[in-house]
Amino acid sequence: MRTSYRIFPLLAVVAVLQIACGSKPDSPEARVRALFDKAEVAAEKKDLGTFRDLISDQYLDEFRQDKQAILGILAFHFFRNQSIYLLTRMQTIAFPEPARAEAVILVATAGQPIRGTEELVALRADLFRFDITLADKAKGDWKVTRAQWRRVELKDFL
Repeated sequence: MRTSYRIFPLLAVVAVLQIACGSKPDSPEARVRALFDKAEVAAEKKDLGTFRDLISDQYLDEFRQDKQAILGILAFHFFRNQSIYLLTRMQTIAFPEPARAEAVILVATAGQPIRGTEELVALRADLFRFDITLADKAKGDWKVTRAQWRRVELKDFL
């Protein structure tokens, strides 16, 4: 598996963070959305430190990668790519338990700014679907505990 493909779970976290807020400022949904906003900005700025705070120490994904492995992959991805730009589409966000959130987000990544979905083909953007699980480790302190991802087609993104 390509290393760059393995990095996208972290980018998913970033994308989820950028979701527009539509809930009360202190609600769990607003806090999770704010986390996603913070992650998107951090990915585009290549700010690894922010990801250390956003990913749970108990993180474990389907490839048995833990937090340190994901941070290493992310650091490599930041080093390897001159620029990182994201375009995201939130499909769902749910709270099956008060301290657990599940989100599905679509993420397009490119080396140039993405102004809209009409540019995805021309930019040869990579398109992914992320299924993210977050936990509220302390009152209002949401962390990513798991991420699964797979490639999607442009039709899925629209």
